[in-house]
Amino acid sequence: MTRPLIAALVLALSSLPASARDTPRACAHVLSTGQPSIKQSADRTQLLCYRAYAVLYSTQTRTALWSAERLTREAVDAARKLPRDSDFYEEERLPEADRARLADYRRGSGIDRGHLAPSGDFPDKASQVESFSLANVIPQDSVSNRRTWSHIETSTRRLARQHGTIQVVTGPAFVGTPRTLGRVRIPDFVWKAIYVPGIGAAVYIVRNDATPAYSVISVAELRHFSGIDPFPALPKTMNTTAMDLPPPTPHPGEKPARRVAFAWLASGEAAAALPAPDSLQHVVRDAAILSLALAYAR
Repeated sequence: MTRPLIAALVLALSSLPASARDTPRACAHVLSTGQPSIKQSADRTQLLCYRAYAVLYSTQTRTALWSAERLTREAVDAARKLPRDSDFYEEERLPEADRARLADYRRGSGIDRGHLAPSGDFPDKASQVESFSLANVIPQDSVSNRRTWSHIETSTRRLARQHGTIQVVTGPAFVGTPRTLGRVRIPDFVWKAIYVPGIGAAVYIVRNDATPAYSVISVAELRHFSGIDPFPALPKTMNTTAMDLPPPTPHPGEKPARRVAFAWLASGEAAAALPAPDSLQHVVRDAAILSLALAYAR
């Protein structure tokens, strides 16, 4: 996909009135279970609607707080036939001072531009191009993004093919000492919540580092930990009980990530399983995460 074509698509979207383009009603095609709620109302956020997904963008973190999509069997089958050759672009619907910039994501940092709603979910070129907006991107550990997280995305698509239609909300969790890449806040965890109508809901969650492990938690646990409820209209039983989710699907030749208890994943013990921190900042960050995990366990 050439840059002129991307620019033309972005310009076409920008020409629509904001009132018609970025409202819960305009996003209804992907927010069929309602808009995700935030425990403490976030200041300086903006809802952005796209053809196949919607995000709530925070100008404080310069990331989305969540990205929602309605994933169908037909979309997954169509997406498998598309080459993925688009370029990331800055979101021009956001004020210049508030948007993430391409320059924020410097090369050689060990951090990828990680999709929240992945391009591999989208059935046509126009929707796929839109997925490369930096409003749909977080600074994601390159090992996790290309291994465990990619495996989770594959299993999510398999769920859509199995059940026909699922609702997916993906987001970051910021719980430790703030770190930034350029001007963009780096999440401490990344999660993907899945609702299968008539069956139940659950959440995959991983650390935003090279830890080859994941946990499955309930929607209620995610809300308690991150402050975000991806499916606020769910019945209480679906909210508090995690449905079974398939293990992440590894690529050929790769080892599968192991499923672990969330208390361990969020603890300093998980951090200690990685190479030794190279700075006091990392030590402080992991201590903060451990404190939060202990509070969560209580």
